[in-house]
Amino acid sequence: MNGTTQTDTDPHSLGPEGDFPLVALKAIYALIGIGGFLGNGLVCVVLRTQKRSFRSVTNLLILNQSVLDLFSTAIFLLLRLPPAIDRLPDTLLGELVCRLWVSEYCMWSLIIASTVNLVLVSLERYFATCFPVRHRFHFTARKAKAGMAFSWLWGFTYQLYWLIIRDFRGGVCDVSWSSPTLQMVMGVVFFVLEYLLPLSIMTLAYTSIILLLRRRRRLGGIVVCNVFQRAKRNVTVTLCLVFIFYVLCWTPTSVTYLLYNLGFPYDFNSTMHMVVTVIVILNACVNPIIYTLKYEQFQRQLKIIFCSRSCKRNRVGALSADDDARPRNQLRNISQHVPN
Repeated sequence: MNGTTQTDTDPHSLGPEGDFPLVALKAIYALIGIGGFLGNGLVCVVLRTQKRSFRSVTNLLILNQSVLDLFSTAIFLLLRLPPAIDRLPDTLLGELVCRLWVSEYCMWSLIIASTVNLVLVSLERYFATCFPVRHRFHFTARKAKAGMAFSWLWGFTYQLYWLIIRDFRGGVCDVSWSSPTLQMVMGVVFFVLEYLLPLSIMTLAYTSIILLLRRRRRLGGIVVCNVFQRAKRNVTVTLCLVFIFYVLCWTPTSVTYLLYNLGFPYDFNSTMHMVVTVIVILNACVNPIIYTLKYEQFQRQLKIIFCSRSCKRNRVGALSADDDARPRNQLRNISQHVPN
């Protein structure tokens, strides 16, 4: 213990002021946090108000992703915009605040849960594309909700270690490992569980999907099937972009955190650390932009909510909003409940 604040020594800290202008830093935090909160809030509103059009397993997981990102950006704003807490009362309440709030336990639990949910999305898309029959019978709304609950449970359970390694003495909240060896071992474990394993699963899933879609595109098909394949490809491409931005946002901080735990010198008050950690929060902000620009189903429902009545009347004959529903004007004699 050196008497420093949590921001000085906490590798999970998201706000090292360092040599970066404080006003500019707070402005960046506000821009990212508010943008992420409003963007994910918009996604939640669209998916909930148009829930009859978003009944598929995929959209349930997208909704869960947006809720997780919504709460994580909200907590980010509450943590980073107010002045940093230098010292807490040396009481039981002060220790609770240290372990539960100053440690940023809640926010990082939500971020880890968000990663788990992204893995579930990739697996769902993999089975929907590569094994559609199996997907139809095994990927139900009930199982999707169970997976959503698991992502929340895993995030808050996994991050409990962060409460254990907190050290609270004399009103100062800090991080304390019992030994450098333990920190090195756990650093590798964290890197595997938080980054390498999710990255491997999602990479294999989306690589398999892309290869299969390319083969199908070369083979072609009847017109009606092409309509469905386009809808499936659209949602898959959208989620593939979400995965790509996950990799771009998480790689820098995962690598630097691993190096820190392995004993390499790293300045958590540097501008570089500020940039690296802010990029992580950007991952929660970029998904609504991807949905708006690339997800045709989301675009249509967004227009329904915000367009005038004349815009709605012009939608006659448009493709059904659900990515696994068939166009009414083409498939009236076919069941609406088909696999994604």
